[in-house]
Amino acid sequence: MDTPRVDERLVDLELRFMKLERFAHELSQAVAAQQRTIDALRAETKRLRERGLDDEPSPTNERPPHY
Repeated sequence: MDTPRVDERLVDLELRFMKLERFAHELSQAVAAQQRTIDALRAETKRLRERGLDDEPSPTNERPPHY
């Protein structure tokens, strides 16, 4: 039996697993942060709609005075 080779493979697999586990954790944190941003933007949009600002024309859509 080639025990040193098996040990090397086992260590390699453990290292790969640790890296994947860390990557999954970092990815989960990034997704959670994005969800918090989305939630905040939705809340802000809701507040603006409730205030009626979405119904008012924006200054960029108005015709210039010389027309």
